[in-house]
Amino acid sequence: MPLESLQIRSLRCIKNLQLQTHARWNWLIGANGAGKSTVLEALHILGTGQTWRHGPRNLLRDGESEYLLSARMPDHFLALRRRGEEREIRYDGESIHSAWELLDIMPLQSLHSENSHFVAGSAEDRRRIMDWGIYYVDAHYGQIFREYRRALAQRNAWLKQPHGQSPWDTALAEAGESIQQRRQDYLLRVEEPLQKLWAAWSGHADTLSLHVQNGWKEGLTLRESLLRDLESDREMGYTHSGPHRANLVFRIRQKLALDILSRGQLRVLGLAYRIAQLCLIQESGYQLPVILIDDFAAELDQSARIWWMDQLNRLGVQVFAAVTATDQIPAGEAGKQFYLAHGQLEKEIDR
Repeated sequence: MPLESLQIRSLRCIKNLQLQTHARWNWLIGANGAGKSTVLEALHILGTGQTWRHGPRNLLRDGESEYLLSARMPDHFLALRRRGEEREIRYDGESIHSAWELLDIMPLQSLHSENSHFVAGSAEDRRRIMDWGIYYVDAHYGQIFREYRRALAQRNAWLKQPHGQSPWDTALAEAGESIQQRRQDYLLRVEEPLQKLWAAWSGHADTLSLHVQNGWKEGLTLRESLLRDLESDREMGYTHSGPHRANLVFRIRQKLALDILSRGQLRVLGLAYRIAQLCLIQESGYQLPVILIDDFAAELDQSARIWWMDQLNRLGVQVFAAVTATDQIPAGEAGKQFYLAHGQLEKEIDR
């Protein structure tokens, strides 16, 4: 569901900013520190309830006590207010009590400095992006994933003061093995569009494959692994085995993509994977997410930028993308250009 307008108050360098958005391309243009990333971060907070940045962050503008974010969509209105540890979310005037609900209200796919190189990044980054895609094509995945997280938290709490046999192993194993099976099924589906995208981009019919490593010892069930690891889990105070330790692996010609591709190629492979995820969401009939791109041109030559824009145009998604100069925008694209400086809108151009 595309956004029609966005308002940001008292977030980082932005005091009060309102944008009337375009249904397709929205370019945020300005020097470093102009507020481009803050606009994208505001959208991310509205769609997930949290920032994309790791570690403690002060999101408030200096001198302010709260920030307010709101977005208008066709026939709907979403607002989020944060004051200290208190957060209030309202959708069409009704209170939202769980940020999980935001995933369906305003679906987002975010590409930023924390995850743009996820193919070469951490296993956690790859799991998060994989799970994001599964959530929107598997109606039961979100519930099973939440059940697993609850059981994992409860087992970890029990490990710190264990008494008798763990009461959480059965629930943890059942949910964990269901997650693993659903991940495997999903990768079988996403692999085909990914292979086509990669072959079209690279010009080579290289065999590209995806594999998800369980996160527990191969050949054992998760329940068996939990029993095997019990003593070491007690010593360390947390659960070692499970899908929370899984790893998504990209291979080309049976070799790790990380070992044979350049940094630029790895980024394009990551973009191709994300586009393949969008294709599956479109096939499922679910609403396509809003795409957030921080530093659109980073490590991409002109041909890669044009290819990426072409793929997003074919899908017809709404995009918010940040650049430092207009020459980083491929010519001929309809949309809006918002010029920002010091957290303020200097001018906008509707093309």
